[in-house]
Amino acid sequence: MDDDSDSATADTAPVNTERYTGRLRTGGTVVLGADRLVVDRGDGPLVVDLDDVVEVSLQDIDWFLAVMSAALVGFGLLSLDRSVLLGGAFAVAGAVSLALTYRKRNALRIQVTGRTDPLKCFPAEPQTLLAELESALAN
Repeated sequence: MDDDSDSATADTAPVNTERYTGRLRTGGTVVLGADRLVVDRGDGPLVVDLDDVVEVSLQDIDWFLAVMSAALVGFGLLSLDRSVLLGGAFAVAGAVSLALTYRKRNALRIQVTGRTDPLKCFPAEPQTLLAELESALAN
């Protein structure tokens, strides 16, 4: 009376092949599997096969744009004594530009075969995902 049901269920059980699961700063999730990367921003998942990935890089903050935005804030503040309206407008425009530049820091850029623009995502833990992705690509 040998029962093979235990061995059959053990063989057909799904194997967890996820190397990394995390969230995006802008909302959504990113899942790195054994052979694919899934980026779900909420409007539907984008699936990329790891065989199609050409290059992966982590883009730090755009320092040129950050300095130019800070200069625009400074110019606006210095111009307040000549024209409050225009000086304030320059200062606000610079502050908004600085905030948007800061929000786009640590962008993970993934160059994929067949896409002209690289896939950009903003993971909450960019260094961890980059290390796991480079490790998966090396294999």
